[in-house]
Amino acid sequence: MSLVAEPLKLNEVGPLGELSLRPNPNGYVVLSMPPFEAMLPFLAKRLGRELTPDEIEVQRQRAPCLVVTAEDAAKMAQARASRT
Repeated sequence: MSLVAEPLKLNEVGPLGELSLRPNPNGYVVLSMPPFEAMLPFLAKRLGRELTPDEIEVQRQRAPCLVVTAEDAAKMAQARASRT
């Protein structure tokens, strides 16, 4: 069985572009760690300019992610919101 055909597993890690292609029968959430929006300023600084929409999408697909339950994703979103 190819990796793309294997269902997502809880606590699995990998880039969004790979994890998002996998079957998700348990309704897990693929959560960017750290939040992708928080990475954008660092990416722009490294390039010395703002990223184009295409470059943002390429970077989003490469972003490190963690597979979590919907309940854990909601808790993480609440915790992230309380920090801003």
